[in-house]
Formats: sequence, structure tokens, C-alpha cells
Amino acid sequence: MKRMIWVALTGVLLAGFGAIASADDKADLIERDKAWGAAGTKGDAEAVAKILADNLVSVSNKGVTDKKGELAANEPAPAGTQYEPTDFTVTFLDKDTAIMTHGTKGADAHYSMHVWSRKSGQWQVVATSTTPVEGK
Repeated sequence: MKRMIWVALTGVLLAGFGAIASADDKADLIERDKAWGAAGTKGDAEAVAKILADNLVSVSNKGVTDKKGELAANEPAPAGTQYEPTDFTVTFLDKDTAIMTHGTKGADAHYSMHVWSRKSGQWQVVATSTTPVEGK
């Protein structure tokens, strides 16, 4: 009887964790963020547009904007600029929603928080916020 209860509980726990997210999802989101940063550094608005959801909300020290505003502000960085993200954390709220935080180094050093949503198998950013690193 104890063995049956243990097997049942283990199955429930494993099924629950599988429904939240996988390590592959975390790695995928980190790679998508790096691609977003690289595309933004190049001023590649077309690539950035694929990462940002149509209903995006973006908050920064410049104010609140949407996808259209983010794309309009996307310009190439000076030659030699590198996107250098650091210290990623990814927390899944459910299997299709994740909160990511990280920092960046370099001329535009900042902290970021992104809310990622998966719709029809595609991860996109629905909310983002950046805070400049003080003293940079």
C-alpha cells in the first residue's frame, strides 16, 4: 500500500513539474533574449519585431511605450558595440509564461525584466522593463 501511494505521488509530482516548463524552455528563452539584444544592437527592427508581441508594454527611464514605439526607437549601436547579458534568471509562472531578469555590461549597462508568453508554440515578450545601471 505504501509503495502504491509513493508511486502515485511521484507520478503526480513529475506530471506537475513537466507541465511547468523544461530546461530546454529556459535555454530557449535565454537564446531568444541574446538574439533580441544582438538584433537591437544591429538596428535590425525586422528581427526585433518577431520577438516582441503585438500587445507589448515597455517601461524604461524614457517612459512607457508599445511595440510600435520600441521598433521606432531601434537604431544601430556604434560600430564595435557588443550586447553582453549577464546573470540570467528565468521563473516560470506556468508552461506558457515566464519572467526573465538579467543585467548587461558595456556602454548601455542596464538591468532588464521581461515577461515572455508562448502562444501557438512561439515565445514572445509581452512586457519589458529596463533600468540603467547607476554610475554608468
